[in-house]
This record gives sequence, structure tokens and C-alpha cells, in this order.
Amino acid sequence: MASRESKAFVAAKERVLILLLCVTAALRVFILSAAFPFFSNIDEDLHFDLITQYSHAQVPRSFDRLKEETLNWIVPYASPEFMFPPEQFPNGKFPVPLWKEPWSKVEPEIASTRAAWSSEINFESSQPPLYYALVSAWWWLGKYFGLAGLQSLYWIRFLNVSLIAMMVWLGYVTARTIAPERMALRIGVPLLLAFIPQNVFYAMNNDVLSPLCFGTLFLCVLQWLRTNAPSFLLGALTGVGVAATCLTKLSNLPLVAVALAVIVARSVTINLRTPPAGLIALAALISCAAIPVGTWMLWTKFHFGDLTGSTAKIGLLGWTRKPFGDWWQHPIFTPHGVWIFWWDLIASFWRGEVSWHGQPLRWPGPDGFYAVSSLLLVAAATVGLRKQAALSAFQRQAIGSAILIFLAGVVFLALLSIQFDFGNCINPSREHPYFTSGRLLSGALIPFAVVYVYGASWICRRSNTALPLIVLVLIVAFVTTSEILVNRVVFVSEHNWFHL
Repeated sequence: MASRESKAFVAAKERVLILLLCVTAALRVFILSAAFPFFSNIDEDLHFDLITQYSHAQVPRSFDRLKEETLNWIVPYASPEFMFPPEQFPNGKFPVPLWKEPWSKVEPEIASTRAAWSSEINFESSQPPLYYALVSAWWWLGKYFGLAGLQSLYWIRFLNVSLIAMMVWLGYVTARTIAPERMALRIGVPLLLAFIPQNVFYAMNNDVLSPLCFGTLFLCVLQWLRTNAPSFLLGALTGVGVAATCLTKLSNLPLVAVALAVIVARSVTINLRTPPAGLIALAALISCAAIPVGTWMLWTKFHFGDLTGSTAKIGLLGWTRKPFGDWWQHPIFTPHGVWIFWWDLIASFWRGEVSWHGQPLRWPGPDGFYAVSSLLLVAAATVGLRKQAALSAFQRQAIGSAILIFLAGVVFLALLSIQFDFGNCINPSREHPYFTSGRLLSGALIPFAVVYVYGASWICRRSNTALPLIVLVLIVAFVTTSEILVNRVVFVSEHNWFHL
């Protein structure tokens, strides 16, 4: 009885710790979302334009210029600090925000700013609808409570506060499902997710929903791996997870493909043993996924010319497809080139892509740590899958699936890098032809955290059982310190929430 009460007490303390990590992650995202002004260089203006359209129940049908309503928000509230250094302005200082000045004083500047923004074409218009539908409802709720102006814009961003808290909790549930007996994994995964300094969470962007949607799908995959009799409900929930992930971001498709491959392989194994145990669940999965995804793809085909809307978007960006024979001339096929690709991609996967005064918010030291530690720990996790590593068959399959999911996203971006001539595009470009937008891998954050933490645990396997957690705490301390030092410059901006 005492032992049972002791276990219950430890479990309660663990839940409190995870709850504190959720709150800490939420507080961190709240502070930094409030510190950054609008509109960041990671296409935040384009995503906001889609939010305004969805708020009127208008689904985009073409790649149009920014709407007039969008410009009414962008012109007074956009900060030049993301793209321009202060030296480009009189006296080396950024101008006072337009929303702080009398209309009569800044009317000419507003007119010229509006003219500059009016020519921008929204090449994100073919993106799937789930994020924009959710955020437009959230925006309506803020307006209902009386929020207006800049406060209303920050209300949209603050949705990310709840999203990251849910991601941390989902990471804990995932780790506990894989290895309930391994404290390092149960605590380490949510710990890493709570402090990962990905600055996409500080902006309006559909990437912020991907970790939750695919994380839920990954949890469903784990249930398929651990059962010999998948239920109709599991199949339906998995199908909904597939649909939600696909309808959030097109870049999630490689992750979904691996998840479905794992499920199909598992279904074949189940049906060979006890036919037809998994057929009903598989049918439910297909139905719940195919109907919403297929409907959206038909909409995109009709209005944008192909099933994903990517062909017209590629044309707008100035990219052209290279002949197949030219793919293999890409520098990524050299040791130096593949290292550049990995370094840039993994660094941006950890810390994001936001620029400040025209320069990325980054330091070479932390970037190198992200690239090297990720490579070493993913490799360690892969080696640690061998049968002598004290893992059950389910745990090997779960961690192996997480590795494949993360690597599928990396390979997908490498494939995008080699098949296009990027023309006059700035990033990627002909001079730097690497598709290294790490936020496009945000759907893989939870699987990556599982792999990273397991890799650290495997390296420390012969030491004290607490050592992996100590190592992770040190990593988190380093990551958090670097994030504070890198992002401290944005807090002085007169355009942010703290200067309302």
C-alpha cells in the first residue's frame, strides 16, 4: 500500500512539473510575441491577409494583391525594423510609429507606405484553410471582448501561447506512451519542447499549428504500433489527424506519408496474424482523411490550376524547374554542400528565421551547437535501436518511426533544393541554392524531441540514470541564454506591445 501511495505521489509531482513546463513555455511565447512588432519577414503580412479574408468567410480563389482591409492594418502598424537598419533613416533613428502620430501629420507618409505595400501579391493564397479558419474565429472572439487596433493584432499572435502549451503537454503524453519507465524521456521531451527557441511561435503563421496536428497523428501511429486489434475509433481519429495535418501546411505531406507507411505496414502484419482485424480501422482512416483532403485538393485544382496550387506559386516566386539531368550538379552532392544544407536547415529549425535590421537573429555559436548536437544525437538514437539496447519491439518501432519522420522532412527540403533554378529569388537563391526554412519542419518537432532526448539518454546509458536529464537541463540553459541574448534587441522597439 505504501509503495502504491508513493508511486501516486511521484506521478502527481511529475504532472505538476509538466504543468509548470507548459506554463513556462506559454509565458515565454507571450513575452516574445509581445516584444516583436508587426509584420515579421516570415510572410506574416501574407498570413494576416488570409486571416482577414477567412474572417469574412471568403476562401481565396487566386493569387491576388493584398486586400484593402489588410492594408488598413499593415500601413499604420508595420515596423521597418525587420528589414532595414536605423542608418537608413534621418539621424540614424527609426521614425515614431505612425499609430502614435496625429493623422494630419503623417497622412503623406501613410499614402506612400500604402502605395508601396499595395503591389505585393499574396503567394500564400493556395495554402490549406485550417489555421486561417481557426485564427479568424479567435480574432472574432477578441473583437467581441472589445479589442481593437494593435491590441487586436497581438490577440491573434497570443493564440500561439495556448498552442505551445498544448504542444508541450502532447510531447509529454507521447514520451510517456513510448517509454513510461524512462524518466529521462518522460521529462526530457516536454522540457526540450518548452524551451526550443523557434521564433515562428512569435508571429502569425500557419506553421505554428503543425506541431499539434502532426503530434496528434504521431500519437495515433503509436497506438497502431502497440495494438493487435485497432478499433474503428482509432482509425477514425487517425484519419482526422491526417486531414488536420494536411489541411494545415503542404510541407507536412512527407511527414504524413511516413506515418501512413508505418500504419499500412503495421496493418499488413496484423492482418497476416488475425485477418481481417485492421481492415475496418483502415477503412475508417481512409474515409476520414480522404473526404476533407480530397475536397480541398479539388478546390485547389479548380481555382489554382493543380492539386496543391504550387505550380502557379512557383511561377510567382520566379523559380523554374531544372532538367532532371541538371539536378545532380547541385553543390549539395559534395561534403561541403551537404554540411551547409544541414547547418542552415537545423539552425533555422531550432531558432527560426526572423530578421532584425536586415540581418537574421542568430549567433554562430548556438547555430553550430544546434547543427552538431542534432547530427550526433540523431545518429546516436539510430544506433541505439539495436536489440541489445533494452528496448521493447514497440519502443524500437516508435523511435525508429520518429527518426524516419524527421529525416523525411529533411530529404523533402533537399529535394526541393536540387530541382529548381531559383532565379532572382533572395532565399533560396542561385548563389545559395539550399531550401533551409526550418519552420517547414515544425510538424516534426515532437518526433524530433523524442529522437534527440533518446539519443542523449543512449549516450549516457552507462552513467547515473539522472545524467541524461542533467545534460538536457544544461542544453536548455544554454539554449535559453542564447535566445535571450539574441532577442534582447527587440524589446526596445517602440512599435511593440510593451510600448502601447
